Amino acid sequence: MTTNPVQTPKCGAHCRTTGQPCKNFVVLGCKRCRMHGAFAGAPAGERNGAYRHGRYTQEARAIVKHFRELAKAGEVFLATTLDRVGKKPPKVYRRRRHVVKALAEAAKLKGDTT
Repeated sequence: MTTNPVQTPKCGAHCRTTGQPCKNFVVLGCKRCRMHGAFAGAPAGERNGAYRHGRYTQEARAIVKHFRELAKAGEVFLATTLDRVGKKPPKVYRRRRHVVKALAEAAKLKGDTT
């Protein structure tokens, strides 16, 4: 951001009573002015005083999501491979939405090629 007040953006917060936007300039590096929470919020991670462990951090959630997607891909692979060979996949996998969708898609493709 620039320090020139003409080019600096306005706060954008709206007044409850009048509904008009705030006319103050934003703080450098923030989206709001000093009166509408430019420095609001606690620091992230271990700098926060309430930090206990890393189980629910963004990084941990991303890792869990990645492994969940890998597990789903493995279940789909197992089900479609067994279906291709002519065997039924285990009932545990057949009931899952992503496996049902993949098996339906495989059956559709199998019907098109025949």
